[in-house]
Amino acid sequence: MRAAAVLVRHSLGRLRAALLVMAAALALFQVLLAMAAAELQRQGTFEQLAGLVPPFVRELFGTALVSMMSFSGIMALGYYHVAIVAVLVGLVVAIATEPAAEVETGFADLVLAQPVSREAVIARSVVLLVVCPAIALAAMTAGTFIGLWWAGPAAESRPPARLVWKLAAGLWSVLACWGGVSLVIGAASRRRAVAAGIAGGAAAALMLVDYLSRVWKPIRGIARLSPFHYYNPLDLVMGKPLPPGDIAILLGTAAAAVALAFMVFRRRDI
Repeated sequence: MRAAAVLVRHSLGRLRAALLVMAAALALFQVLLAMAAAELQRQGTFEQLAGLVPPFVRELFGTALVSMMSFSGIMALGYYHVAIVAVLVGLVVAIATEPAAEVETGFADLVLAQPVSREAVIARSVVLLVVCPAIALAAMTAGTFIGLWWAGPAAESRPPARLVWKLAAGLWSVLACWGGVSLVIGAASRRRAVAAGIAGGAAAALMLVDYLSRVWKPIRGIARLSPFHYYNPLDLVMGKPLPPGDIAILLGTAAAAVALAFMVFRRRDI
Protein backbone atom coordinates (compact mmCIF):
# COMPACT_ATOMS: atom_id res chain seq x y z
CA MET A 1 0.00 0.00 0.00
CA ARG A 2 2.86 2.38 0.75
CA ALA A 3 4.36 1.80 -2.69
CA ALA A 4 0.98 2.46 -4.31
CA ALA A 5 0.64 5.69 -2.32
CA VAL A 6 4.06 6.87 -3.54
CA LEU A 7 3.07 6.11 -7.14
CA VAL A 8 -0.23 7.95 -6.67
CA ARG A 9 1.59 11.07 -5.47
CA HIS A 10 4.00 10.83 -8.39
CA SER A 11 1.22 10.50 -10.96
CA LEU A 12 -0.89 13.22 -9.36
CA GLY A 13 2.07 15.55 -9.63
CA ARG A 14 2.12 15.01 -13.38
CA LEU A 15 -1.66 15.30 -13.72
CA ARG A 16 -2.15 18.19 -11.32
CA ALA A 17 -1.99 21.08 -13.77
CA ALA A 18 -4.25 19.45 -16.37
CA LEU A 19 -6.74 18.33 -13.72
CA LEU A 20 -6.94 21.78 -12.12
CA VAL A 21 -7.45 23.48 -15.49
CA MET A 22 -10.15 20.98 -16.43
CA ALA A 23 -11.93 21.35 -13.09
CA ALA A 24 -11.86 25.14 -13.31
CA ALA A 25 -13.13 25.09 -16.91
CA LEU A 26 -16.01 22.76 -16.05
CA ALA A 27 -17.01 24.86 -13.04
CA LEU A 28 -16.90 28.07 -15.08
CA PHE A 29 -18.94 26.46 -17.85
CA GLN A 30 -21.69 25.58 -15.40
CA VAL A 31 -21.72 29.10 -13.95
CA LEU A 32 -22.06 30.63 -17.41
CA LEU A 33 -24.67 28.03 -18.35
CA ALA A 34 -26.76 29.02 -15.33
CA MET A 35 -26.58 32.68 -16.31
CA ALA A 36 -27.58 31.88 -19.89
CA ALA A 37 -30.46 29.66 -18.75
CA ALA A 38 -31.68 32.38 -16.39
CA GLU A 39 -31.74 34.89 -19.24
CA LEU A 40 -33.65 32.49 -21.50
CA GLN A 41 -36.11 31.90 -18.67
CA ARG A 42 -36.70 35.64 -18.21
CA GLN A 43 -37.29 36.11 -21.93
CA GLY A 44 -39.70 33.18 -22.17
CA THR A 45 -37.53 31.57 -24.83
CA PHE A 46 -38.17 28.03 -23.64
CA GLU A 47 -41.89 28.28 -24.35
CA GLN A 48 -41.24 29.85 -27.76
CA LEU A 49 -38.83 27.08 -28.76
CA ALA A 50 -41.23 24.37 -27.61
CA GLY A 51 -43.95 25.91 -29.76
CA LEU A 52 -41.73 25.84 -32.86
CA VAL A 53 -41.01 22.11 -32.66
CA PRO A 54 -42.91 20.18 -35.38
CA PRO A 55 -45.34 17.48 -34.19
CA PHE A 56 -43.36 14.64 -35.80
CA VAL A 57 -40.23 15.71 -33.90
CA ARG A 58 -42.20 15.73 -30.66
CA GLU A 59 -43.45 12.24 -31.44
CA LEU A 60 -39.93 11.03 -32.26
CA PHE A 61 -38.22 12.34 -29.13
CA GLY A 62 -41.20 12.32 -26.76
CA THR A 63 -41.18 14.15 -23.46
CA ALA A 64 -37.37 14.15 -23.37
CA LEU A 65 -37.34 16.99 -25.89
CA VAL A 66 -39.68 19.10 -23.77
CA SER A 67 -37.56 18.41 -20.70
CA MET A 68 -34.47 19.58 -22.53
CA MET A 69 -36.18 22.89 -23.37
CA SER A 70 -36.43 23.95 -19.74
CA PHE A 71 -34.23 25.55 -17.14
CA SER A 72 -33.44 22.17 -15.58
CA GLY A 73 -32.74 20.69 -18.99
CA ILE A 74 -30.28 23.44 -19.86
CA MET A 75 -28.55 23.10 -16.49
CA ALA A 76 -28.20 19.36 -17.10
CA LEU A 77 -26.56 20.03 -20.48
CA GLY A 78 -23.04 19.93 -19.08
CA TYR A 79 -23.63 16.46 -17.68
CA TYR A 80 -24.48 14.93 -21.06
CA HIS A 81 -23.10 17.25 -23.75
CA VAL A 82 -20.91 15.30 -26.15
CA ALA A 83 -17.94 17.66 -25.79
CA ILE A 84 -17.97 17.56 -21.99
CA VAL A 85 -18.36 13.79 -21.84
CA ALA A 86 -15.60 13.38 -24.44
CA VAL A 87 -13.20 15.51 -22.37
CA LEU A 88 -13.93 13.49 -19.23
CA VAL A 89 -13.56 10.21 -21.10
CA GLY A 90 -10.24 11.52 -22.43
CA LEU A 91 -9.16 12.11 -18.84
CA VAL A 92 -9.88 8.55 -17.74
CA VAL A 93 -8.27 7.12 -20.88
CA ALA A 94 -5.11 9.14 -20.19
CA ILE A 95 -5.02 7.86 -16.61
CA ALA A 96 -5.79 4.25 -17.55
CA THR A 97 -3.09 4.07 -20.23
CA GLU A 98 -0.32 5.26 -17.90
CA PRO A 99 0.93 1.68 -17.32
CA ALA A 100 1.47 1.34 -21.08
CA ALA A 101 3.38 4.64 -21.14
CA GLU A 102 5.62 3.47 -18.29
CA VAL A 103 6.38 0.21 -20.08
CA GLU A 104 7.12 2.09 -23.30
CA THR A 105 9.50 4.59 -21.67
CA GLY A 106 11.19 2.04 -19.42
CA PHE A 107 9.94 3.70 -16.25
CA ALA A 108 8.19 0.46 -15.30
CA ASP A 109 11.57 -1.31 -15.26
CA LEU A 110 12.92 1.25 -12.79
CA VAL A 111 9.84 0.99 -10.58
CA LEU A 112 9.71 -2.80 -10.52
CA ALA A 113 13.44 -3.00 -9.84
CA GLN A 114 12.54 -1.56 -6.42
CA PRO A 115 10.55 -3.48 -3.79
CA VAL A 116 7.34 -2.58 -5.61
CA SER A 117 4.81 -5.18 -6.75
CA ARG A 118 3.01 -5.10 -10.07
CA GLU A 119 -0.25 -4.93 -8.15
CA ALA A 120 0.85 -1.58 -6.70
CA VAL A 121 1.23 -0.15 -10.22
CA ILE A 122 -2.35 -1.06 -11.15
CA ALA A 123 -3.66 -0.08 -7.71
CA ARG A 124 -2.18 3.38 -8.34
CA SER A 125 -4.15 3.67 -11.58
CA VAL A 126 -7.36 2.47 -9.89
CA VAL A 127 -7.05 5.14 -7.20
CA LEU A 128 -6.51 7.83 -9.83
CA LEU A 129 -9.47 6.58 -11.88
CA VAL A 130 -11.67 6.94 -8.81
CA VAL A 131 -10.33 10.25 -7.52
CA CYS A 132 -9.58 12.36 -10.61
CA PRO A 133 -13.02 12.13 -12.28
CA ALA A 134 -14.57 12.73 -8.85
CA ILE A 135 -12.54 15.93 -8.48
CA ALA A 136 -13.56 17.15 -11.93
CA LEU A 137 -17.24 16.37 -11.32
CA ALA A 138 -17.12 17.90 -7.83
CA ALA A 139 -15.85 21.14 -9.37
CA MET A 140 -18.57 20.93 -12.01
CA THR A 141 -21.22 20.38 -9.36
CA ALA A 142 -19.88 23.28 -7.30
CA GLY A 143 -20.04 25.45 -10.42
CA THR A 144 -23.65 24.40 -10.90
CA PHE A 145 -24.67 25.43 -7.40
CA ILE A 146 -22.68 28.69 -7.59
CA GLY A 147 -24.34 29.50 -10.90
CA LEU A 148 -27.80 28.77 -9.51
CA TRP A 149 -27.11 30.95 -6.49
CA TRP A 150 -25.69 33.79 -8.56
CA ALA A 151 -27.91 33.95 -11.65
CA GLY A 152 -30.75 31.44 -11.08
CA PRO A 153 -34.40 32.36 -11.61
CA ALA A 154 -37.16 31.94 -9.03
CA ALA A 155 -36.55 29.04 -6.67
CA GLU A 156 -39.38 26.95 -8.12
CA SER A 157 -37.71 27.04 -11.56
CA ARG A 158 -34.36 25.79 -10.36
CA PRO A 159 -33.40 22.12 -10.63
CA PRO A 160 -33.45 20.51 -7.18
CA ALA A 161 -30.11 19.73 -5.57
CA ARG A 162 -30.83 16.00 -5.67
CA LEU A 163 -31.08 16.18 -9.48
CA VAL A 164 -27.61 17.71 -9.73
CA TRP A 165 -26.15 15.02 -7.46
CA LYS A 166 -27.88 12.25 -9.44
CA LEU A 167 -26.49 13.61 -12.71
CA ALA A 168 -22.99 13.76 -11.26
CA ALA A 169 -23.27 10.25 -9.78
CA GLY A 170 -24.54 8.79 -13.03
CA LEU A 171 -21.79 10.39 -15.10
CA TRP A 172 -19.12 9.32 -12.59
CA SER A 173 -20.38 5.73 -12.87
CA VAL A 174 -19.99 5.84 -16.66
CA LEU A 175 -16.46 7.20 -16.30
CA ALA A 176 -15.59 4.52 -13.73
CA CYS A 177 -16.87 1.84 -16.09
CA TRP A 178 -14.90 3.06 -19.08
CA GLY A 179 -11.88 3.72 -16.92
CA GLY A 180 -11.85 0.07 -15.90
CA VAL A 181 -12.16 -1.11 -19.50
CA SER A 182 -9.40 1.29 -20.59
CA LEU A 183 -7.19 0.04 -17.76
CA VAL A 184 -7.35 -3.49 -19.17
CA ILE A 185 -6.20 -2.11 -22.53
CA GLY A 186 -3.47 -0.07 -20.87
CA ALA A 187 -2.29 -3.04 -18.81
CA ALA A 188 -1.95 -5.21 -21.91
CA SER A 189 -0.33 -2.68 -24.27
CA ARG A 190 3.30 -1.76 -24.82
CA ARG A 191 2.64 1.65 -26.40
CA ARG A 192 0.47 4.37 -24.94
CA ALA A 193 -0.59 5.74 -28.33
CA VAL A 194 -1.97 2.35 -29.33
CA ALA A 195 -3.76 1.86 -26.00
CA ALA A 196 -5.23 5.38 -26.02
CA GLY A 197 -6.27 5.04 -29.65
CA ILE A 198 -8.11 1.78 -28.98
CA ALA A 199 -9.76 2.99 -25.77
CA GLY A 200 -10.67 6.42 -27.15
CA GLY A 201 -11.85 5.10 -30.50
CA ALA A 202 -13.99 2.42 -28.86
CA ALA A 203 -15.53 5.01 -26.53
CA ALA A 204 -16.40 7.27 -29.45
CA ALA A 205 -17.92 4.38 -31.40
CA LEU A 206 -20.01 3.19 -28.46
CA MET A 207 -21.19 6.71 -27.75
CA LEU A 208 -22.36 7.10 -31.35
CA VAL A 209 -24.08 3.71 -31.26
CA ASP A 210 -25.96 4.78 -28.13
CA TYR A 211 -27.08 8.06 -29.70
CA LEU A 212 -28.23 6.32 -32.89
CA SER A 213 -30.09 3.65 -30.95
CA ARG A 214 -32.34 6.31 -29.43
CA VAL A 215 -33.82 7.03 -32.87
CA TRP A 216 -33.09 3.75 -34.74
CA LYS A 217 -34.62 0.69 -33.12
CA PRO A 218 -32.69 -2.07 -35.02
CA ILE A 219 -29.44 -1.32 -33.14
CA ARG A 220 -30.90 -1.01 -29.66
CA GLY A 221 -29.70 -4.51 -28.83
CA ILE A 222 -26.13 -3.59 -29.77
CA ALA A 223 -26.41 -0.38 -27.76
CA ARG A 224 -26.68 -2.42 -24.57
CA LEU A 225 -22.95 -3.08 -24.93
CA SER A 226 -22.29 0.64 -24.55
CA PRO A 227 -21.79 2.06 -21.04
CA PHE A 228 -23.43 5.26 -22.23
CA HIS A 229 -26.65 3.30 -22.72
CA TYR A 230 -26.99 3.08 -18.93
CA TYR A 231 -26.84 6.82 -18.34
CA ASN A 232 -29.98 8.75 -19.31
CA PRO A 233 -29.73 12.30 -17.91
CA LEU A 234 -32.94 13.51 -19.54
CA ASP A 235 -34.86 10.81 -17.71
CA LEU A 236 -33.47 12.24 -14.49
CA VAL A 237 -34.51 15.74 -15.57
CA MET A 238 -38.04 14.42 -16.08
CA GLY A 239 -38.06 13.33 -12.43
CA LYS A 240 -37.30 9.64 -12.83
CA PRO A 241 -35.08 8.02 -10.17
CA LEU A 242 -31.50 7.03 -10.77
CA PRO A 243 -31.88 3.37 -11.87
CA PRO A 244 -29.97 1.21 -9.36
CA GLY A 245 -29.79 -1.60 -11.92
CA ASP A 246 -27.99 0.61 -14.44
CA ILE A 247 -25.55 1.86 -11.81
CA ALA A 248 -24.92 -1.74 -10.72
CA ILE A 249 -24.12 -2.73 -14.32
CA LEU A 250 -21.67 0.16 -14.72
CA LEU A 251 -19.89 -0.37 -11.40
CA GLY A 252 -19.96 -4.15 -11.74
CA THR A 253 -18.34 -3.88 -15.17
CA ALA A 254 -15.74 -1.51 -13.71
CA ALA A 255 -14.93 -3.95 -10.89
CA ALA A 256 -14.65 -6.91 -13.27
CA ALA A 257 -12.43 -4.92 -15.63
CA VAL A 258 -10.14 -3.83 -12.79
CA ALA A 259 -9.77 -7.43 -11.65
CA LEU A 260 -8.88 -8.43 -15.22
CA ALA A 261 -6.35 -5.58 -15.44
CA PHE A 262 -4.61 -6.83 -12.29
CA MET A 263 -4.39 -10.32 -13.76
CA VAL A 264 -3.16 -9.16 -17.19
CA PHE A 265 -0.46 -6.86 -15.80
CA ARG A 266 0.70 -9.49 -13.32
CA ARG A 267 1.26 -12.05 -16.07
CA ARG A 268 2.52 -9.90 -18.94
CA ASP A 269 6.10 -9.56 -20.10
CA ILE A 270 7.44 -6.14 -19.13
